[in-house]
Amino acid sequence: MIMQSTNQKANHFPSIFGMFLHSCRTPQRVVNALSRMGLSVAQRTIHSAINSLSSNASLTLKKLGETRCVALAYDNFDVDLKTSVPVVEKSGGDSLKHLTSGLAFPLQHGVTKEDLCFSDYLWQKFKSNLDSGGNLTGKKTYNDLV
Repeated sequence: MIMQSTNQKANHFPSIFGMFLHSCRTPQRVVNALSRMGLSVAQRTIHSAINSLSSNASLTLKKLGETRCVALAYDNFDVDLKTSVPVVEKSGGDSLKHLTSGLAFPLQHGVTKEDLCFSDYLWQKFKSNLDSGGNLTGKKTYNDLV
């Protein structure tokens, strides 16, 4: 709180603290009270910042994908979302959720699109590629041994 500046255009502490409050799922009444005290930014400002950060991240990922020098990784995981107070209506509810997370990161060490041209050739020859006449049934024939 000591670090709070009086300059309304360059006051980083309330902005960061507002984002922290949002990430902790702080109730709106608490955020409004802290905003009125000058310790946080308003709820509308927090939502605007989140929308701005989300759109910037989306544009960055789109530009990264257009370079085709990106690696993608996916992970499936389960989360058990138990309620803190048991409720009679939802006592046998399904609290297990199946989620997928994705990670996109740029290829480093000077990898260029030309370095990856062989991957197009491999995809054309890949059995699961329907455009190449691939076979998705997974059945092997004598020709596959050759």
